[in-house]
Amino acid sequence: MGHHHEKHIAVILAAGKGTRFKSKKPKVVHKILGKPMIHYISLAVRWSNPDKVIYVVGHEKQQVIKAINCLNCTYVEQKDQLGTGHAVAVTKPYWENFDGIVMIVNGDLPLVEGETLKNAVKYMEALMRFEGAPTEGGENYRNEKIAGVVLTTKVPNPLGYGRVIKDKNHRIIKIVEEKDATYEEQKIDEINTGIYLFYAPYLKQVIDKLENKNAQKEYYLTDVIQLLNETGKEVYALLVPDYTQFIGVNDRWDLSKAENILRMKYLQFWSYAGATFHNPETVYIEFDVELSPDVEIYQGVSLKGGTSIGEDTVIEENCLIKNSKIGRNVKVLKGSIIEDSVIQDNAVIGPYARIRNNSVIKENAHIGNFVEVKNSTVGENTSAKHLSYLGDAEIGKDVNIGAGTITCNYDGFQKHKTVIKDKAFIGSDTMLVAPVTVGEEAITGSGSVITKDIPDKALGIERAQMKIIENYAEKRKKRDKND
Repeated sequence: MGHHHEKHIAVILAAGKGTRFKSKKPKVVHKILGKPMIHYISLAVRWSNPDKVIYVVGHEKQQVIKAINCLNCTYVEQKDQLGTGHAVAVTKPYWENFDGIVMIVNGDLPLVEGETLKNAVKYMEALMRFEGAPTEGGENYRNEKIAGVVLTTKVPNPLGYGRVIKDKNHRIIKIVEEKDATYEEQKIDEINTGIYLFYAPYLKQVIDKLENKNAQKEYYLTDVIQLLNETGKEVYALLVPDYTQFIGVNDRWDLSKAENILRMKYLQFWSYAGATFHNPETVYIEFDVELSPDVEIYQGVSLKGGTSIGEDTVIEENCLIKNSKIGRNVKVLKGSIIEDSVIQDNAVIGPYARIRNNSVIKENAHIGNFVEVKNSTVGENTSAKHLSYLGDAEIGKDVNIGAGTITCNYDGFQKHKTVIKDKAFIGSDTMLVAPVTVGEEAITGSGSVITKDIPDKALGIERAQMKIIENYAEKRKKRDKND
């Protein structure tokens, strides 16, 4: 095999039901930071650059295949959940004539890093080559005894994990499940992570010889090691120091723990890239979020979906931003919600503003407290600072929207559009009954219900005559007495 990389095929086990999740959904589609759990292990596996990726699916397989979302992957169905050994056996047709490594990974290990899997493949390759003299072609001899590598780690509490029994050269004698372990074996803190590499031709020889003589009546993949040992082949342990990578997700509390670890990892990554987090324990940030240098984020902020945030932007406490693009030097003041929208440079949003449904807030615009903007464009330098609803509106630049302005966009059947042109002044408490257009530099009198278009520079006003009744308080007192 010489100096080039051995080929390897990855097999990802994703057929389990996940009984302890108590869920209608299969375990691996439950989300961590906005992505199905299986997404993370898929990413790590891809990092190791396999020639082929095979997923073993079973329970609710359509949901799982959809969550994996990989076109050039192979999906193999395990109809009955008869254990990990059986799951690998059903993939045999895809690697039985393959002269390379089969890497087997459990689908419920979302914290494994790609680098770890890459190193495991390199380690196995190194073991497979003799350090002896190369032949004329520059090829190394192959060490014919090497059959596999198991990733192991040491955990503070090994309860529930399979223990790794090995000799002083790190050759694995056997892996014992907790239920089958002696008292002495249970003291061992080096555990099986559920990630294995086997040389395909040797795996092929033993995979069908597995038996299910154990408490669970399952075919354990770990029994492969004993079978290989019996034929004089060797399987070695590769001890990975960082045990948090191998937290297996067996129930929803594990899911929360894994999500927390991953979230803090991403926050750390972004802070090294130039973002400041105040009280990061309270900040929720999903996988697809992109942050720029000099972004400042306060406590209780949630950033979701494909959100990106530009340089020098500050996001104050308890804001939610989802699938939105926020420009540079924007201020998102506390308690604001922005979804599926674009906020351009230097705008100020909030506190307590809500912007949604493909709205665009242009440069230097101000959307203030208790203002909701839906499916609307708000032009440069325009401000709507208090208590307004702007829906299905096209608002120009340098417009002033007075407090309490409402676009009456819905007539009970369909939505209509409001157009407000540049430099218009909308007086407080104006009702704009769409479809309606307010011209450039036009003005609406406060308290008006605008049902007709207002030409450029005109004033539109609609008010009933105001009455004043003198001395009304005295009259009322007398009336109350007589009652």
